[in-house]
Parts: sequence; C-alpha cells; structure tokens
Amino acid sequence: MLIQLPLKINLPDTACFETFVAPDASVALTLSRLQSADSAGLNQGVYFYGASAVGKTHLLQAASRAVSLRGGRSVYFPLKDKNLPLIPDVLKGLEVMDLICLDDVDHVIHQPAWQIALQDLQAKSSALGHPLLLSGRMPMSLWPTSVPELRDAMFTLLPVELNPLTEIDDLILALQRHAMIRGFDLPKDVAKFIIKRFSTSLEELLAVLQMLEQATLAEQRRLTLPFAKLVLAR
Repeated sequence: MLIQLPLKINLPDTACFETFVAPDASVALTLSRLQSADSAGLNQGVYFYGASAVGKTHLLQAASRAVSLRGGRSVYFPLKDKNLPLIPDVLKGLEVMDLICLDDVDHVIHQPAWQIALQDLQAKSSALGHPLLLSGRMPMSLWPTSVPELRDAMFTLLPVELNPLTEIDDLILALQRHAMIRGFDLPKDVAKFIIKRFSTSLEELLAVLQMLEQATLAEQRRLTLPFAKLVLAR
C-alpha cells in the first residue's frame, strides 16, 4: 500500500519507525515523541542532520506516513528532487498541514528566496501548532543564511544529529526489522554473514537483503545460511 500525499509523492510501507534502530538515547527520545498519539506527534519541530545514508529521509518519510495513517494531514517534500517544482513558492500554504517534512534543506538554504520562504513557513506553521521536520547534512549554525529572521525562527527547532550504525548488533537488529516488515525472517547467522562479507553500510546491506528476499520468493525457500551463501555466490 502506498500513501498518496500532496505534490504526488508516494511513501513506501518500509518508511516506518519500526525499522529504525536508534542506539543514541537522545535520538530514541525524539522518535518516541514522533510516535506519540496526538495528531502531529510533537509540539516542537525537529532538524535531523548528519552524513548521507544515516536515516534522515527514512525518519521524515516515516513521520509523514504515520500522521497520514492516523487520519492527519502531512506532506513530505524532498528539496533536492529535480523532478519536482524547486521554487520557493512550493512552500506556500503548507502550514495548514498537521506535519510538514522538508528533506535536504541545505540543498536550497543558500538561496535568499528560499530562506525567506522557509522563515515564513516556520512562522505560520508554528502559529497553528503544526510542527516542521527538516533534514540536512550540516548543523543549522553552518547554514549560509542572509536572512536574520530565519536564524531566529530555526532556534525553535530541536537539532538532532544522526550517526551511522557502527555496532554489529545494531546492524543485525536493523536488518532483522527490515526483513520482518518485508514478511520474512532473517536468521542472525545470515545477518552476520552478509555484514562480514559485504559491508557495515546499512544502505548497502539493505540492497543485499532485497536480493535475498527476491531469491526466497522466486525459489519458494526459507532463508538459511547455506541458501544465502548459494544465492550470493552466483
């Protein structure tokens, strides 16, 4: 099932909090607030920042999808997607949404017109009690802003840094959660094997997991270590 949102952006079923592993206590607390039962999940906006492939997009999509599934109105907008209308006016009117998720903000934040549009959106959405979730690579303190009002507006957001998973047990847990959402079991010995053989990058490991899932479906076999070795040796 796909959730159809404004701007014609579809969010997949795998965009959910259940598959995200947060070993850091501050990140875990923020996720708990995002999953709370009220319409938007939190009273304060959040800015997730960190390197590529640490889960920023995952969390914004999960939050947007969760609000939609609860009957609320949410929007997810990837600001580096060149297939979408990348003009500041696209932010106009979004303040009426229960939750506004803007991914890769630092892709446009160097442009004064976007700074003004973002400051205006933050002011209006805050007045309505509708949180803003943003993501980017750099801390807000490093944004090349020329609009003083934007810096003041962004002080209301909670900055949360995301880091790559480095512990093997955390990677195994993340892979097992993704497998569960996809509808199959990932034995721990198989997870250890693919981590040792391929990578500690979760993004790369998920690509391997998808390959194994397709093989189990095609051959109607349960995922075991011998079968995984056979598939990945091809």
